[in-house]
Amino acid sequence: MASSSSTASSSASSSSSAPSSQSPKKYDVFISFRGEDTRFNFTSHLHEALRRNQIYTYIDYRLEKGDEVWPPLEKAIEDSTLFLVVFSENYASSTWCLKELAKILECSKNQGCFVMPVFYRVDPSHVRKQSGSYKKAFEEHECKRNINNQQLQRWGEALTQAANLSGWHCGFNRDEAELIEEIVNRVMQKLGPRYQSEYYLKGLIGIHKRMADVESLLDKGSNNGGCQFIGIWGMGGLGKTILAEALFNKLFFTCEGSCFLNIMEESKKYGMDALRRELLRRLLGDKESHIGNAIYPHTISRLRRKKVLIVLDDVDNHAQLENLVGKLEFGPGSKILITTRDKQVLGKEVDDIYALHGLDPDEAFQLFSLNAFKKGYSDPKISELAKKVIGYAGGNPLALKVLGSSLHGKKQEAWKSQFEKLQKLPCPKVNDILKLSFEGLDNEEEKNIFSHIVCFFNDDYDVEDVKKWLDACGYSTEIGLMRLEDKALLDIDGGRICMHSLIKQMGKQIVREESLKHPTWCNTFWLFQKSSEILKKNMVKMAINGELCSSSGHLSKIGILDLGRCEGVTSFHKLVDPRTLRGLEAAYCNKLASNLLSKFDEMRALRSKAD
Repeated sequence: MASSSSTASSSASSSSSAPSSQSPKKYDVFISFRGEDTRFNFTSHLHEALRRNQIYTYIDYRLEKGDEVWPPLEKAIEDSTLFLVVFSENYASSTWCLKELAKILECSKNQGCFVMPVFYRVDPSHVRKQSGSYKKAFEEHECKRNINNQQLQRWGEALTQAANLSGWHCGFNRDEAELIEEIVNRVMQKLGPRYQSEYYLKGLIGIHKRMADVESLLDKGSNNGGCQFIGIWGMGGLGKTILAEALFNKLFFTCEGSCFLNIMEESKKYGMDALRRELLRRLLGDKESHIGNAIYPHTISRLRRKKVLIVLDDVDNHAQLENLVGKLEFGPGSKILITTRDKQVLGKEVDDIYALHGLDPDEAFQLFSLNAFKKGYSDPKISELAKKVIGYAGGNPLALKVLGSSLHGKKQEAWKSQFEKLQKLPCPKVNDILKLSFEGLDNEEEKNIFSHIVCFFNDDYDVEDVKKWLDACGYSTEIGLMRLEDKALLDIDGGRICMHSLIKQMGKQIVREESLKHPTWCNTFWLFQKSSEILKKNMVKMAINGELCSSSGHLSKIGILDLGRCEGVTSFHKLVDPRTLRGLEAAYCNKLASNLLSKFDEMRALRSKAD
């Protein structure tokens, strides 16, 4: 399968359910609140509780607000699924809060979003009727020259409408911790159907059948009330991660704690000890669960009482399982899903293994057609060639998607050429097919953009960050990213760029090969400490993985700099000349990262002068 790309007032429902076909939003929850009333108490505790439960929440903590802040805030409102409006004594005194509320209710009406009010130490009737402190606030607004009667009327109607929705009243005698737990549970109930929406499964050919197969294995163990370990095993590109993500999104809200970890990628970055801490933090919401590398005894006992859902994705050795979950016990009904390419990794600890196979011929043709023809096909000659090409993909969804996308819109001659290339390969593998797709990119700029992304950025990254860097390098960013998405070499969804691990591996291999042939070709970010002598001769000096020596001096001619794990570095300008610097690897340099974006314009200006 693969992608084709209690209650204060209860007189009204808290908004209708969102349609199942609705596009996903960037944020699960948006919190509207009056900063001076609740910033450092109720709202901060609510935000932290949502975060602990992996509910992606937008909250604006800025003290000063002006016109230039409104556009991104408005976009955040439009990009949120559910709204928590914390009404407090001075909420209506802020025109900013009133403006937010009006926009929130507009989204609720037009998009079917959920709105849930919290009346924090304020009488709901004061909000509904604009009496008490709310009346006083409106009287003050009436005296302001920049506020007209139409705005006041709109804000008054918004307050009345919101106060009529089902929510919570938090008086002075209410247990706030108990209330926050109740709010979080309600939020999870409301968001649950969102993650089961057909939108998230759209274009995933064969996903329903495979989900049902794994769920049947989970149901087998549900009768004994214990904890289940299920392995999902199969070769690369079959969609193990996609299947695990679909199951996680469907089941996580039914559990008391959940965690999805990509083991191979994250263990290389942070190490297994850090990964275990992160696992426990997500499951329990605790920042401190260890004494050194040993787990607190009370942490273990808490886990035994908690129903959890864990996905350990892309496990490549048994020691990883032992280090993460081997010595832990979880509550009744807990489920642990493990995906791997190596069946031996699963050992005897798992209760069942689901062997994931390729798509059957009908599914394969359906997926290939979605990517190659988009709106269907009519040319019988192309149809026959398609069936031949599909045979080389062996039912592998990733290969089918890449092949189909690379041939989309091409004439019969291009199809024949691709088929001939496949015939020359004695036993085509997924990597071979992916490389053909890369070679099918239209120009060097698209290849350079691809190499930048695969070698520097992580698997999932913000598209705006990528654009800023690529723009600074002088590329036609919008067109380049669009072409890569058309070729199925990456996916852009909800402001994030995602790339399959096999495509990322293939991209790095291409960078290595091309850099050895043409050292100046690779204007990219690549880890060089294991590179060949041929490539090293083209560099004056390079930083090594570890501590950066102060004696390194000024590397005036270096083109690519790898800072590796030099976590203390805050600037590289004293080390290299920005005018000659073409690439930077600094994935572990957190201090540098906070300064990096502000340097882009400076680097661009210096490079322009050099040219």
